[in-house]
Amino acid sequence: MRFLRAHQWKLAFLVLSCSPSVETLDGPMPNGPQFHDVATEVGIVHKMISGTPEKEHIVECNTGGAALFDYDEDGDLDIFLVNGSRLQGFPKGEEPRAALFRNDGDWKFVNVGVEAGIAHIGWGMGVTVVDYNADGLSDVYLSNYGPNALYHNNGDGTFKDVAKDLGVDYAGWSSAATFGDYDSDGDLDFYLTNYIDFDPEYVPADMSFCNWRGINVFYGPRGMPGETDILFRNEGRQSGWRFTDATSDFGLEDHDYYGFAALAGDYDNDGDLDIYIANDSTPNTLYRNEGGRFRDVALITASAYSEDGREQGGMGLATGDYDRDGDLDLFVTNFSHDNNTLYQNNGRGFFNDASFTTTLGKESITYLGWGTGFFDYDNDGDDDLFVANGHVYPAVDQHDLGTTYAQDNQIFKNTDGAFENVGEVSGPGFGVRKSSRGHAFGDLDNDGDVDVVIVNIDDTPTILRNDGGNDLNWLQVRLLGDGDNRQAVGARVLAHMQGKIQLREVRSGTGYISQDDMRLHFGLAQNDRVDSLVIRWPGGQRESLVNIPANQFISIAPGKGVVQSSSGDRL
Repeated sequence: MRFLRAHQWKLAFLVLSCSPSVETLDGPMPNGPQFHDVATEVGIVHKMISGTPEKEHIVECNTGGAALFDYDEDGDLDIFLVNGSRLQGFPKGEEPRAALFRNDGDWKFVNVGVEAGIAHIGWGMGVTVVDYNADGLSDVYLSNYGPNALYHNNGDGTFKDVAKDLGVDYAGWSSAATFGDYDSDGDLDFYLTNYIDFDPEYVPADMSFCNWRGINVFYGPRGMPGETDILFRNEGRQSGWRFTDATSDFGLEDHDYYGFAALAGDYDNDGDLDIYIANDSTPNTLYRNEGGRFRDVALITASAYSEDGREQGGMGLATGDYDRDGDLDLFVTNFSHDNNTLYQNNGRGFFNDASFTTTLGKESITYLGWGTGFFDYDNDGDDDLFVANGHVYPAVDQHDLGTTYAQDNQIFKNTDGAFENVGEVSGPGFGVRKSSRGHAFGDLDNDGDVDVVIVNIDDTPTILRNDGGNDLNWLQVRLLGDGDNRQAVGARVLAHMQGKIQLREVRSGTGYISQDDMRLHFGLAQNDRVDSLVIRWPGGQRESLVNIPANQFISIAPGKGVVQSSSGDRL
């Protein structure tokens, strides 16, 4: 199939954008970037399996991580998709496998998972990309129900699982791993969120937890024992890159919460990495880094509960500076018949619940949210918001509860801090209705706008190609770290343009159990350059670059400025 290129889209866009969006017999006409699901056309029809279609156990409903990264260092993004399993297992040779799709350019992808040695068999949950051993190559950590895996990138197109050798093959039920230099020693540690101490043979004493709004459903998580999270310390090059459970050394509390998503970021602007965790049916956690030891400050910062003091069913997590005031705000997706929660950072160590002062709270009530993230889909210079949705109980389709099992995903346009649901006018990709889980952002065709990969449970993925986002200007930045943190994980960049700022951080672990492209994307609107980029490197040193031209990919190394640049594919 011949795809619509950027210049062809521009002609269509100019016609449509001559006047505001108008209603027709078929609904609103488009007036911005359009998203098209191209998964089938590009051959990414990998089906993710998780348990039975009826969902008889809680372990069957959560799977679904995705990662976008350049494993072969050829300049474009490849796609990794987690896969699940079933409690009764599969015949040998027929087990579901994870998949690695190599990007061969021009929207051609080839599944090379088996030959690359990374077609993992097991009940996968989440995926994180990290260069844990500072060799300049992207490795892959898988969080599983069962032993976790760490796939070392051999540099020849193949991977080897070294989790057992390095002490990170934890065998409980893990959700996500979030890497960062939490003790400021130069190498990358990681925080592992764990969910439930799950026993499929367990018979609950209180059967009230098997009923939701009159429907008989699987048991949990309430009534089940939570699984304690772990912080693994990287013992560094001299140890052969082994990791040690240093949870108590870091001062983390023994919370038996139901951990789902976690993100590392500098929420208090003090120069080190804090950790925020979205927990299911228990309070959310914000660990503030105080010189290499952590203290849970979620309660005192008003980020543990909803505005009215309730525990929520935290699923996915996003963090970004949506109001462009120089600090990180938080957004948490929650369970059905509850609202997603926007925590606005007031810059004084506290958060305000802005869920209903924006439209985000109201727009989420009938949805069950999972993957979520801030991204500038239209390159107008501010952070818009994506939410992947899908219920966990297939039986809701047989009852009049105002919700469904398969759900459409949502995209919210940010205009001066106000969010508008623009899914109906953002192309047929937002008309796809499946039960979605994790997602990842990245510019799959290197044309200057951000595409979206979405994992759907018991179904094939959705690949949303962004058509028209690059009609406005942009800049993509790759930071090349030094020492034992070659991907500059934890670095922060402020882009200054005409008195306004955009804030980005390099993260290993994003959204809901997934991994976005580590290149930092900035929408520039009509600006033909960035006035200045101010970089705070992971070690704390700062560097400024001025007058950076728009519409290019640049790589920056500490103390060397731009060491590589190339223009995007804007044919």
